[in-house]
Amino acid sequence: MSDRARRRCRERLQELAGAGLDAEDARRAAIGELRRAVGFERWCWPLSDPASAVSVSGLGEVDFWPALPRLVALEHGGDVTSKPRLLAGGGATVALSAATGGDLPRSRRWRECLAPYGIGDELMTACRDRHGCWGTVELMRDAADPPFGEADRELLEAVAPTLGTLLRRGLARGRRAEAAAAEPRPPGTLILDAELRPVSWTPPWREWLPELPAPGPGLLPPAVFEIGARALEPPGALPNRVRMRTAGGRWAAVEGARLEGGPPGVAVTVRAASAEETFDLLCRVHDLSPRERQLAALVVAGLATDQLARALYISPHTVKDHLKAIFAKTGAGTRGELVSQLTGAA
Repeated sequence: MSDRARRRCRERLQELAGAGLDAEDARRAAIGELRRAVGFERWCWPLSDPASAVSVSGLGEVDFWPALPRLVALEHGGDVTSKPRLLAGGGATVALSAATGGDLPRSRRWRECLAPYGIGDELMTACRDRHGCWGTVELMRDAADPPFGEADRELLEAVAPTLGTLLRRGLARGRRAEAAAAEPRPPGTLILDAELRPVSWTPPWREWLPELPAPGPGLLPPAVFEIGARALEPPGALPNRVRMRTAGGRWAAVEGARLEGGPPGVAVTVRAASAEETFDLLCRVHDLSPRERQLAALVVAGLATDQLARALYISPHTVKDHLKAIFAKTGAGTRGELVSQLTGAA
């Protein structure tokens, strides 16, 4: 790969980050650019909740979905390369071949979950900007292909912040909630065993399931397995929760807790996300500054312009300037629209 090709790839990804695409179209367009610059056969690109880094939905061209529960369990068990290791490390990108010194079988995750599907080397990147990690892109070459080189890793490392911004802006263009959804659905619970296999569930879980983003028919959302794996570990610094938009455009929260008093297992619960949870996420999505976020929270609380000025010790004119900037970032035309957008009601 020439320096010119790498430079062109970076330029095109920056253009895509400002092209106004939704998250799915943006990922598919970016994969096209990366494939031309790097070369790979298969790929997987789940979105993440920026606060917890738990995957939201999987998009890709892969065939190892049946192995996903085991793959996630091995990742959280401390494999040579994994999403948890990547997020905890200092860099944004890691190649499996480099991490194993060229001996891929050193990775149990590769041996059990990737090699049976003919996958060789893997290049994984955390798509992180200043608001958090919005996803992880995983590029895979076939077993007969050469491993990823240092130039490939350096390119992905360089574009990781751009990919994070591309995902964040894409989420701002997600589907709005359907006006017909009046009453919130009651919480639903799924029980997983220690191997992250579904054991039982409540009737509301069955009603929620078609609304949750999944990689294919009959498959559980990737978030279920990541949350289950985290719940089986000692508590960590990141919350064991993910916020996601449903098929109907509403916002849901999925969280997990370890079961006690019986065989090891996890209860995974899905419920309607609270206004506070969606406010935090959508302020990040729309790139609100700390001051803009502070003002927006008071607007959501119902304060008028004069009250906002007194609460923040600024002039009414400055309040209006901040509101103008917030409206421009969110696309809201009125305060009512802004409140609906930032609380997930629209």
